Amino acid sequence: MQRSLPLLPAALLSALSLVAVPGAAAGEGPPDRAHVWVADDGTRVRREDVGLPLSRGEGNALFRPGEPIRLGALRGEVVAFQVIVEAGAEPVRGVTVEVSGLGPAAGAGTPAKPAAPAKEPAAPAQQPQAPGEPPAQAIRIDRFVEHHVEIKLRSRNDRRPMESLGWSPAARPPDDGHLGFLPDALIPIALAPPWAPYPLEVGSRETRAVWIDLHVPEGAAPGALEGKVVVGSASHGALASLDLRLDVAPATLPYGAVDFIAFYEASEVAERVGDGPAVEQQLWQLLHEHHVDGFASVRSPAEVERLRAAIDGSLYTEARGYRGPGAGVPPAAVALGAYGGFGDPREETLRRVEAVAELLPPAVDDVMLYAVDEQCESPRGPGWRQLVRGSRLSSRILVGHSCGEVDPVKQDVDLVLTPANRFDSVWARAAREAGKRLWVYNGALPRTGTFMIDAPLTGLMADGWIAASHEVGRWFLWETAFWHDGNRGGKGPIDPFTVAENFHNQDGDACLGDGMLLYPGTQRGKFASRSLGFAGVLPSMRLKSLRRGIQDAGYIALARSASPEAADAIVKEVIPAALDEARDTSPAAWSSEGAPFFRGRAALRALIPAGASLDPAAVRRVLADAAV
Repeated sequence: MQRSLPLLPAALLSALSLVAVPGAAAGEGPPDRAHVWVADDGTRVRREDVGLPLSRGEGNALFRPGEPIRLGALRGEVVAFQVIVEAGAEPVRGVTVEVSGLGPAAGAGTPAKPAAPAKEPAAPAQQPQAPGEPPAQAIRIDRFVEHHVEIKLRSRNDRRPMESLGWSPAARPPDDGHLGFLPDALIPIALAPPWAPYPLEVGSRETRAVWIDLHVPEGAAPGALEGKVVVGSASHGALASLDLRLDVAPATLPYGAVDFIAFYEASEVAERVGDGPAVEQQLWQLLHEHHVDGFASVRSPAEVERLRAAIDGSLYTEARGYRGPGAGVPPAAVALGAYGGFGDPREETLRRVEAVAELLPPAVDDVMLYAVDEQCESPRGPGWRQLVRGSRLSSRILVGHSCGEVDPVKQDVDLVLTPANRFDSVWARAAREAGKRLWVYNGALPRTGTFMIDAPLTGLMADGWIAASHEVGRWFLWETAFWHDGNRGGKGPIDPFTVAENFHNQDGDACLGDGMLLYPGTQRGKFASRSLGFAGVLPSMRLKSLRRGIQDAGYIALARSASPEAADAIVKEVIPAALDEARDTSPAAWSSEGAPFFRGRAALRALIPAGASLDPAAVRRVLADAAV
């Protein structure tokens, strides 16, 4: 990647200008009456965050009082924003947020016509189009209630409280903004329960919010669309009517421009939510809709058959009720026995491995025998590699393990997973030259983003930009539904809607939201009172942020294919340092606010030629040319 900034057009430099960090302005208190404003998808607004400068449009990339909400999108993209409702001295009851169907802007072809309020599916499961629904190429609008969880203690290590698995002490996000009631779980409005109701109930001097996704199909006509965001209440009547403008560019976003793969423990999901096939299939579809591959762990032919539709890509088609990006695209990788599931290398076990591997669809690029996890000195990896070399499927199976302390060249496996915050570009380059594969997993501030709830949303957004500009291979996420705290040192299952601290280990680490990008739609047993009765899982704001970063990687690829130096300069402006360029003695180099990412994205979009599109091979080639 270009390491210095070339001269850029003034418009791009203007788009990259940084904005003020939100905070309480001196001498200004919360409003005395209800107030509605809009935030971008990289901003987290706590329940108690009233009177922020952002609410007045200061440093807000999306909202200025009296002006339209302006969004840009490519075809095949999902763009998101948040509608924030603040109460003054009086509570505001029965708040509704409606989005009119978006139609062509007046003067942009056909005259704009008023449209009915949007209707969305009852849940995040994919549903076939029914009579009376908008046509397949219309903008689909999904609305979610943002559910808050109280944070009293931060992610930490018991012996080193300023440090956690999510950050070094110097990169620890400040308590201001990360203690209190933080939103994370996103509940479709049709599923909203009494404890997270829709219509919203906004307490005195508090905020509530609705998250809105706008799904732009690949076949959408380019041009300007206009609609309305209408906010009303039972207690105070009409609160706001905000103009919404969406400019669809004549270019198509590539699906999954960078590879993120996410594990889930099937037995734990089944125990909490239910063990029917619909639950697991909905989980895969939800991840796929967010440009993330589920990471199947298969140990028997029966497990391959159970997951076949997810693995061969047929689960992501209209015939299976899927209406999202990446139609028919299979996952990039499958694990043979994740985390050492096949045990020690033995000839009789190899026969079982072969029986599973030969059933996997050819469209799956990487079939990884996951020999052992985070035990660098274990003989399992080398032992399995030697055994697999004599197999009839030796060209199909990669033997891998996770280890970050040893030079990958010196590790006798085909594939090394290294913690993203320990990524070494020199080691990685040498490993690739030696014919080894290298992936990264998880990550920590300041080198990458972090899973943790008590951290800015922009960290996971930044991971997409990092993956697009550094040759990290695939990015593995160790868990997505870690509601059971089942580690050695763990404290047992939690209700994630009321408790954020979900991870403990015997080393004294305590984490909030680690390995938990999904929330249960149904809870059984002692948590049944917090069940939504939905046979599936729900997204988090953090999953949405990761999707935004992966989509941004697609922007980077498209922009770089046309204007590589200008695109590289924008990336460097938004992400000045990451991975081994960053130092643990400093905070993260990127902004904790969403506005710089929003403006960098706009600058990239300005570089993308009309009609641009890239197939997966072209995306890989363009990004590999830029990677460091």
